[in-house]
Amino acid sequence: MGFRYGSLVEDMYTSYMLQCEGWKSIFCHPKRPAFLGNSPTNFHDFLNQTRRWSIGLLEVAFCKYSPITYGTRTINLLSGLCFAYYSFWPIWSIPITIYAFLPQLALLNYVSIFPKMSDPWFFVYIFCFLGTYGQDYLELILSGGTTQRWWNNQRVWMMRGLSSFSIGSVEYILKSIGISTFGFNVTSKAVEEEQSKRYKKGMFEFGVASPLFLPLTTAAIINLVSFLWGIAQIFRQGRIEDLLLQILLVGFAMVNCWPIYEAMVLRADEAKMPVKITLISIVLAWALYLASSIAF
Repeated sequence: MGFRYGSLVEDMYTSYMLQCEGWKSIFCHPKRPAFLGNSPTNFHDFLNQTRRWSIGLLEVAFCKYSPITYGTRTINLLSGLCFAYYSFWPIWSIPITIYAFLPQLALLNYVSIFPKMSDPWFFVYIFCFLGTYGQDYLELILSGGTTQRWWNNQRVWMMRGLSSFSIGSVEYILKSIGISTFGFNVTSKAVEEEQSKRYKKGMFEFGVASPLFLPLTTAAIINLVSFLWGIAQIFRQGRIEDLLLQILLVGFAMVNCWPIYEAMVLRADEAKMPVKITLISIVLAWALYLASSIAF
């Protein structure tokens, strides 16, 4: 029937508008795949694709046919909210960015922002964390996934939330107020032999001095420094009761950042993190620490 244009996610926008016009969908899942396609194996191409999606999703979210207003009235409440949840995906960049930087900077400045171990709310935080990740893990395993796939999914989700979603949201805002316009970059899905080998080994592909890597490397550096600083404070002052939740959170972020540390320091292949990105990230991390010292 033709695509609906005016958004960088024309496929999602088309399906949404067809639903609004009265079309009905069915779940078709044949044993033999009905469609086959390629996805980018290069990490930079993946982030760039997600950045473009972020801009397109926000275009749908804030257009005159927004799912939160038009969709909930035209289709039905539940379907409209489902489309709204998808359209507002890039907003996840806000809580992800907060959790990637705020507890870490507070830890570097001797500030405890979570409940102590003796506080009953301590166990509420632990329960919410374990319950959320446990449910996500269980759903993926029951749907036929593996533990390795779950681990990759959750850390890539946080990486794109910090990088693609954040930058895509900023680009959308700048375009909306007429300061900047974005171009359409076709995602490369060509795979070189060496790149294919690294992909099959589960190695992230960097190798490009892209701004998309700056939030990730900056967060990785701050998390590493704050974790080491927190451990030192425990041995020096014995403040484990005050800082345990923050240190656990920072430690979990560090584990997720391992591919970045590996690319910055340990790898020597052409897909390693460019030195330029590492140096700029160190400067940004230092600037954030100085700014937080004033704020705290």
